[in-house]
Amino acid sequence: MTPRPEDAVKSLQEAVRAAKKERDDAIEAAERKYWRTIAELKGRYRGAQTDIAEVLGITRDYILKQVKKYTSDKPSKK
Repeated sequence: MTPRPEDAVKSLQEAVRAAKKERDDAIEAAERKYWRTIAELKGRYRGAQTDIAEVLGITRDYILKQVKKYTSDKPSKK
């Protein structure tokens, strides 16, 4: 088997890193949009957050934390 050319390896690695960054950015944008929508929905009526938690199968506390994380104007920590 012939050895891998060094420039081809570096080029491949850069392409993979770029694809991963694009994917991560898209996921982050989708999460932000999702939790902002949930934040709007939970304000519809008293007890809406409890109903949302029941539908999603998660806790109200988790909803609160995610809404806080994704609706703040500060970038999220990674």
